[in-house]
Formats: sequence, C-alpha cells, structure tokens
Amino acid sequence: MTIKKALLLLAFFAVFLFGSDYASRLENAAKAIGSDKKSIVWKGYHDYQSLYMKGLLEQNKTLQVEALQGLIEASSSLGLDPERYKNALKSLRPDLFSKQKKRSKRKASLKNGTAKTQPAPVSGKKAKLLSSRLDANRLILEFSLPISERAIRHFVLKRKHSVLYVYDIKPARVPFSIKRYKGGRFKEIRIAQYDPKKIRIVIETQRPYTPQLKITGQKVAITLPGAAAEMASSKKPGHDTKKKKKLHLQPQASQSASAATTQKKPRLKTYTVVIDPGHGGKDAGAVGYKRRKEKDVVLAVAKDLKKVLKKRGFKVYLTRERDKFIPLKRRTHFANRKNADFFISIHANAAAKKSSYLKNKGIETYFLSWKRSGRAKRVAELENRADLSDKNFYTKNTYLDVMNREKIIESNKLAIDLQRQILSSVKRKYKDVVDNGVRDGPFWVLVGAQMPAVLIEIGYITHPKEAKRLFNPYYRKLLAEGIANGIESYIYHNKQ
Repeated sequence: MTIKKALLLLAFFAVFLFGSDYASRLENAAKAIGSDKKSIVWKGYHDYQSLYMKGLLEQNKTLQVEALQGLIEASSSLGLDPERYKNALKSLRPDLFSKQKKRSKRKASLKNGTAKTQPAPVSGKKAKLLSSRLDANRLILEFSLPISERAIRHFVLKRKHSVLYVYDIKPARVPFSIKRYKGGRFKEIRIAQYDPKKIRIVIETQRPYTPQLKITGQKVAITLPGAAAEMASSKKPGHDTKKKKKLHLQPQASQSASAATTQKKPRLKTYTVVIDPGHGGKDAGAVGYKRRKEKDVVLAVAKDLKKVLKKRGFKVYLTRERDKFIPLKRRTHFANRKNADFFISIHANAAAKKSSYLKNKGIETYFLSWKRSGRAKRVAELENRADLSDKNFYTKNTYLDVMNREKIIESNKLAIDLQRQILSSVKRKYKDVVDNGVRDGPFWVLVGAQMPAVLIEIGYITHPKEAKRLFNPYYRKLLAEGIANGIESYIYHNKQ
C-alpha cells in the first residue's frame, strides 16, 4: 500500500477519531497531495501544517501524527526537506521509525549481501568551518576535516519573490552566529548553525539557476549565479563530487564580497521589535542566588539584544529602559502603538522551593494559551503576580480568545525558532545548558498583543551556576545573539 493510499484510508477512519470537521480536512489534504498539479499539492501541504498546529494547541497527539505523516509525504512531492517533520513524528511515534529502519536494513542486506551500515560522515567528529569566501562567482568553504558527499544534503525552497538553495552539512559547526554575503547576481548568502550538529548554507536568488557542488578534501565549492560553466557538466544538479579539477580563484572577487558583508540588510529595516524586560521598580521579580534580582538581569539582556538587533537593521524599542515598574497590560499596548512585528518578553525563572535550587535549570520559551495546570501554570503564576489589579480583566476567556486566537500559531512558530537559535548560540561555549523546550501558558503580559508574542525564560536565577552566567556579559551576549538569530530565522521561514 502506498503512503498516499494509506493517508486516504487514515482520513476515512479519522471520522471516528476526530469528528467530521477534522476528518474532512484530513481527507481533502490527502487528496490534494496526491494531485499531479503542484499548486494543489501546496494547498494540501499548508492544510496539513494548519492541522498540525491545531493538534499542538489542542494536545491532540493522534491529529499531530496524521498531519506529520501528510507533511512528510507532501514535502517529498514538493522537493522540500522533511527532516523537521520526521523528527517531530519520531518523538511522538518512535515505533514507526524502528520498523522503517529494520525494513531499510533488510533491503540493504538483500541488495549488497551485507547488513553492515555505511561509515558515518567525517568519522562522527564535527568539522569546524575555518573560512568562507566568495571567489570567481563561487562560495568557497574550508573545514578542519575532510567532508564526504554523504555529509551534505541539498534541497530547494521556492518563495514568492525568491528561490532558496539550501545546503546542510552534518556533523559540522561554525565559530559564529550567522554570516551574510550580498552580491549583484544573488540576493544574499547566509551561513549559520542550524542545530547543534548541523550548519546550513542558504543561497537566496531572485531567479532559479543550477548550482554545482564540488568537494575536494576539506574544501567545498558551490557555484553562484553567473559562474563560469566549467562545472556545468555535472550529471546531478546541485552535486558534483567526481571532478577534482582545481578551482581558479580570483582575489578581486573576494574583495567585493568582503565589502558586501559590511552592508546592512535593507529588508530588516521594515521590521519593528519591542523588547519587554520583565518586572522592574517595586516588582523585583524572582530573587535568587546571592540575592540577585530578576529585574536587573533581564534589563541587561534586553539592552544587549537591542544593540544586536539595531546593528542588523531592525527598529527596536524597550518597554522600559531603566528600573521602572510598568503594569503588564501597558507593555503590549506600547507594542501595539509602535505597530511592532514582534513582542519579546524576557524573564528569568526560579525554582519553587529551596530543595529544587540545584535541580531546576535550563532555558525555555513560552507562547500564549489558557492552560491552568502543570509546569506552565506554575511559571505563569510567578510572572503574572506583578499586576494583581488586572486579574479580573485578564481572566476572561472571551477576551483571550478574541484578541489572541489568530496570533497563537504564529507565536508558536516564533517560539520554536527562538528556542532553537538561543540554544545553538549558547551551546557553542556552554555545552551543559539544558533545553527545556517550547511551551504554552497563560502569561498576562502576552495578552492583547496584536503581533507574534513570546516570553523567554533565559535561565534559573535560583541555580548558582546559571545565576553567575546570567550576570556574565559574555553569556548575555550569546543569549542576545541567539534571540536575534531566532527572529531572523522566523522572518526567513515565514515572511518571504
């Protein structure tokens, strides 16, 4: 049975699981991704994305699994990278992947007469990117270890006004947060740490072209639009590992590339970010190790973040620039008046009791939803207590639904990008930082925001090691860079 037939069959049985509304939507999405027309497949893809978000918000794991399976199939049809959907599905249903792995091994055994697995790329060690430059209309990357063909995954993403040629190299790392190149024949090249084990190179162009990849030991070369056709005889678009012809580099091209990196990105000037340092004034927030106060550290991080974002071209405002108390509802009202595109509220977490001071640690990112139990409720109660005068106003579910329902999904996406990029940034130097993930909760400071809004808990001020780090300027800089990278990542994935 093909995956498409299986999806249609599952959609039929979904009537008994979800009712007719979700069942019909699953069925329509399954039919769409089975179409020969790409535009209809795209519609099915977006329908599955919407259903997956519904499953997340309603904690409906069965719906999440159905939607993820559809997203994986649709991604394959559209030439997109399905890895993030596979990872999400694996976390929900690892049994599906264990069976698939056994079948793959069995097929390999029958075909090759052996069931031994191939050696891991780069011997399991992370190759460090030593340098990157533009020469002769090529992007040249040099690593600390040899790179194999199997270590590189290539795919293409089509946006409304641009095309993204994406190269993932794993396992590998970069010594910076993000690097950009601009040029006349392409819009931008971005190099960044996509996750702790993988770096991503994105070549963004206005028009499609056929890039060629050449690997020579520790050097990787990717042709850019307008490059000489000496590598155009490759059989596979995007890959050419058989030719070992030396590249003829032209130093004058690298000079123009170097100048290009100093240019500001014009598009980012159109985005406005409001940063909200939590608490302030009479409200100290959590008081932790050595009587250090939450209101002080979050203001320091907010100011660092403002510098990073302004340097990248964003328009940035802080809800408070000094130690001043501001009622919660006035913070989002301020963001609305500034017509902000993003609202980022920064807080530091605290353990509920002294016996947990050494146990509770890590970074987590929240978006708004009306949860009333568990970890989210505990954290929310800690952050909400500053403005008790608004309790009756904010506890009305009708207000929450009207003002925020349409922004919840976008806030969830933003939270995912922020959490991933923050962890990627701080783990470059602090490997033991704990990832507490993305969560949803009833944070009053996010109620009323007319833009994607999240609350970041940058660490536990009650944990001795984390408290020391939070007051370390270098660590705060890594946090700020990670948050900025997360905002940019969201823009690139959702605002093209």
